[in-house]
Amino acid sequence: MVLNLRGASRRRERGAVIIWLTLFLLVLIGFGSLSVDVAKLAAARTQLQNAADAAALAGASALDPGTAMIVQPLAITRAQAAALSNKAFITDPQPVVLAAADVTFPTPLRVRVKVRREGSESVVTTLAQVLGIKQPSVTATATAKLDTVGTALCGVVPLGVSPNAGQNFQIGCANLYTLKTGGGAGGGGEYGAINFSYCANQGVCAGMNPSGGNTFRCLLTNGYCCPLTVGQVVDTESGNMAGPTKQAINSRFAADAVTTENICYSDYVSRGGTGQRVVLLPITTPVAGNRQVTILGFCAFFIRNRPGNGDIVGEFMYQVIAGTGGGSGTGPVVFSLRLVPNS
Repeated sequence: MVLNLRGASRRRERGAVIIWLTLFLLVLIGFGSLSVDVAKLAAARTQLQNAADAAALAGASALDPGTAMIVQPLAITRAQAAALSNKAFITDPQPVVLAAADVTFPTPLRVRVKVRREGSESVVTTLAQVLGIKQPSVTATATAKLDTVGTALCGVVPLGVSPNAGQNFQIGCANLYTLKTGGGAGGGGEYGAINFSYCANQGVCAGMNPSGGNTFRCLLTNGYCCPLTVGQVVDTESGNMAGPTKQAINSRFAADAVTTENICYSDYVSRGGTGQRVVLLPITTPVAGNRQVTILGFCAFFIRNRPGNGDIVGEFMYQVIAGTGGGSGTGPVVFSLRLVPNS
């Protein structure tokens, strides 16, 4: 009788262990499934933030070259295209659709976007549905702004320009500026060219001697791709270098989809210009008669004509370039893009 009681006790103990083990496994599986949902929501949040960042930057790039303000309809289109090129989870990763109403403009130089996984496009969960969390909403917001460039990272050509004292470069087809003077018009042997310091491994012209006609031609064609900063002192380049100037500008014309001369920048854009005739220059203290100049800022010009005797004439415009902020907020400027805190 005693043996039977002991056997029954052991069977009850084994049964209890099995029950507890089953419960433990169920809880373990539950937590595992829930962790999958948590990871999926975290991934969706990251994906949406990446989409929001890309959309805000793309929207802010829609700068009007004539007014230095963001063109809002174009900004919305660019932001939507950038968002759509990103994916975020619903059941699986799907393209992010950005509503036009979710693109706003806190200031003329800022774009804010909000991307969503809400409603029918909410993130679909698995175990969380048992807890009543069927399709949680996830959103992300980003704001981008245009900053006046203090450091240009790539693309600057070796010509220093200076507006007349007390004036700024003026927008418009009627306002043409000499970016480099031709033969016989230089001051003290300087015609507008400047030297940039040795750039070892950046850009097409990397490793070339800082001075000389070959380097000037390469940089005028392709741009300098080491950083240049407001306040930096650079040397001037003496001599007209008419040959390298003509070769460089002719190369730019040949690479562009629009080669027609004597047209305005607005006509150039409407005809499908591809940007090779737009050059980025440093604004400097006057070049003529000086051996060194100081960089005061950066600006962009549309080249109207092929050079005759080494001269270059252009139309001023606002532009977005690769760079960082810190430049002056007034006068002829170019802009760079950056993300800023949402406010």
